[in-house]
Amino acid sequence: MNVQAGIRAANCVHLIAVNAPSLEEYPLTPLDYYNVVRARIEHEDNLIVQRLSWLVASQSFFFTAYAIVTNGLATQPQSIRSHFMEQLELLFRLIPIVGALTCVLIYVSILAAVVSMNRLRDSYRSRFPEDEKAMPPIMTRPPIRIFGHSAAVLLPLVFITVWLVLWTHGLA
Repeated sequence: MNVQAGIRAANCVHLIAVNAPSLEEYPLTPLDYYNVVRARIEHEDNLIVQRLSWLVASQSFFFTAYAIVTNGLATQPQSIRSHFMEQLELLFRLIPIVGALTCVLIYVSILAAVVSMNRLRDSYRSRFPEDEKAMPPIMTRPPIRIFGHSAAVLLPLVFITVWLVLWTHGLA
């Protein structure tokens, strides 16, 4: 409880089960609704950060493996045909495919988080008009928000493109 200038304000916390039938039984104040939506948006944003970390870590692993395999193929004499050389050639063809598929999977999960954030923002806006001045915006305005998501949305596409170029070049 806060006491300021003779006014007492009770801190009230409502715990709502995730599988609760509806919010009608537990009506949320505008501030409570803002905090719930904002927390979910922050959660999705943290998932994007984690997924970008996975992307960069996985791609560094795959590029290192690809460089080692390429070096192994380049340093072996052409006259040697062994099981080892066949394995290197197989890895030379497979690493770009696995690297690209990893990018695709991470890209899909990043897009899911961006869509979820947009739906949360739209849900909040449907309840509170954009000209609501009592609270800060639930998310940044469109140009800045789009620029902020550009690395998360475009970086996987860059890696996919590089892997496809390496794969098609390796087939030639």
